[in-house]
Amino acid sequence: MLKRPSLFSHVLDRLGSEIVGGAYSGTGLLPREQDLCAAMGASRTVVREVIRVLSRKGMLRAQQKIGVRVLPQSSWNLMDINVLDWLWRAGLHEPYIRDFLEFRLAFEPMASYQAALRATPEAKADILSRYQDLLVVNAALEAGSDRTPAIETDLGFHTAIYQASGNHLAGYLGVLVTHMMRIQVDLTTDEPGEFARGLHLHGHVAEAIRDCRADDAFDYSSRLVRIPYENYMRRQFPGQARSFYPVLSRASQKVGLAAQ
Repeated sequence: MLKRPSLFSHVLDRLGSEIVGGAYSGTGLLPREQDLCAAMGASRTVVREVIRVLSRKGMLRAQQKIGVRVLPQSSWNLMDINVLDWLWRAGLHEPYIRDFLEFRLAFEPMASYQAALRATPEAKADILSRYQDLLVVNAALEAGSDRTPAIETDLGFHTAIYQASGNHLAGYLGVLVTHMMRIQVDLTTDEPGEFARGLHLHGHVAEAIRDCRADDAFDYSSRLVRIPYENYMRRQFPGQARSFYPVLSRASQKVGLAAQ
């Protein structure tokens, strides 16, 4: 039997969805507490707790003598699972997929570089094992299997690299971005054969990390993340032949790394 969501969860989902959908953009304020309770069919205790949770997500701010103000999207926590789901359901997720892919292009190659230098033997073995898992789920995918196991396995591979980098912030970001990455991978690998396109590069990254070849790990990781980025941008701008990401020579990459 499916468990019914609690009244708190229901009110949180409804109010969060309404905020994202622009229901309160006219005044920029939530209704008075008693009116909001009536509209949501909830007690003051529930409504106040929902407002506290949404405030922690960067969506609301209570102001004395004014009320509860709805904050602009620039203040929202875009790594929050609820916020991402509300944006997705409202059809407002497209710009954030692009932004997230550009974030990955900036950070993931360096995480791979550092993993090649710092990863423990156990972490390297884990990354290689996850690559083998990718081969298995891809074979199942090509045989007509559901895409969910392939997506989750891919997430595990990339998260393991962030964790293996030895950089505490990178490790934290790897966990934080999991939900956004799940949405991105699902969107950019939905066409037949798209998941397999970068499979060989996953292997090259894993092997470069194993062999402590940091420059190669950086290079292969850049190429790997560039595949979904170019795929996504070409969907957004069909007919454009140019690349959407600068092509750096390996020599340029090494000069840039040496300067850091």
